[in-house]
Amino acid sequence: MRVKHGFAVALAGAGIGALVLNGPAAAAAGGGWTETSTGQVALMSVAQPSPSVTLIGGTEITTDPDTGAVGFTPRLLQRDTAAGGGWQQLPIQGGDAWNSRINDIATAPDGSAFFVGDQRTGGGALVGRYAGGAWRATEDGGLPAGTVDASLLSVSALSWWDAWAVGQGYEKESGAAIPVVEHWDGRRWTSVQIPGSAHWSVNQVDEVAPDDVWVVGVDEDDGQSLAVHWDGHAWTRTATPLFPDSAVLFDVVARTPDDVWAVGWSRDTDKQRPAGLALHWDGAAWSQVPLPAGTFGLQGLALQPHGAVVVIGGNDDAAVGLRWTPAAGWQSLGLPENDPQLPLGVGAVASSGSHLTVAGWHYVSSDGGDSFAHGVILTR
Repeated sequence: MRVKHGFAVALAGAGIGALVLNGPAAAAAGGGWTETSTGQVALMSVAQPSPSVTLIGGTEITTDPDTGAVGFTPRLLQRDTAAGGGWQQLPIQGGDAWNSRINDIATAPDGSAFFVGDQRTGGGALVGRYAGGAWRATEDGGLPAGTVDASLLSVSALSWWDAWAVGQGYEKESGAAIPVVEHWDGRRWTSVQIPGSAHWSVNQVDEVAPDDVWVVGVDEDDGQSLAVHWDGHAWTRTATPLFPDSAVLFDVVARTPDDVWAVGWSRDTDKQRPAGLALHWDGAAWSQVPLPAGTFGLQGLALQPHGAVVVIGGNDDAAVGLRWTPAAGWQSLGLPENDPQLPLGVGAVASSGSHLTVAGWHYVSSDGGDSFAHGVILTR
């Protein structure tokens, strides 16, 4: 991420709260990985604003012992290796009033930062901003009129006055899906309508410059993946590879205007086990980058120096972690699978130089489906 060290310094003195980790604070894992349990804090996103500071967003899952109702409280974790500390919880002013998750975090070069989450009953979606040495949770008023059950899934920012967020909601009366695209101008979030997007699902946004913004997801009309570009004046849908059945993109990251990566999954036949999908934009067209045989759907990616990229995902057998370099192609990250009784799932990855942080979870698999066991942070 394109950020300055000043943001990390400011965070380090921002009134850090108590540890939220349950169980061992750090357990050795295979392949050079260190595994840290976060207990009932499920993790959704990772950001590394500097080589020493890592932020992770998610939600603390609670169950009412009387009613069995499940609740979600937004949580932020931070580790600053320069200060020699472990993972700690950051206070969020107003955060405990929300039954929501933090789905994504973005940091900007001027030291500002944002997070996004889910819609409050009868109101806007959760948005958070870092300013004046503190994180504050507020209500976004930019959802399209009549939107219910909306979730902002992704946020990307260049500065305090320029950020984008995307997600999904539903029309109150018909139940039809509504794509949510919003822009922050330093004062408010405003809904943006992309022409032709009525039946899209949008999952991720990446802003390279004010005139260089990517949004990816799926076109629900034909089931094919979509990648849309904003050039400062107009939105243009760029052609992505077509598949006989369907495809979807979950993440997109741009290194330069002619070096952009996107990941997701594709199907060639109905009910086929989804196959991992990696695409690269060279400034003129998207091309598919072949993955190792058997790679399951991919959820996240991060850029590394010298043209390298790491991707993560998973299936019902094992988590997927791969690194691609121009010279060697794809190689395994060797994600640890330490306990066959508690398989590993992964959902987000961030890179600072050669150092990686992966946000994931362990789960219990049964004939009745999978159930969450505890959150986990993997670092290497």
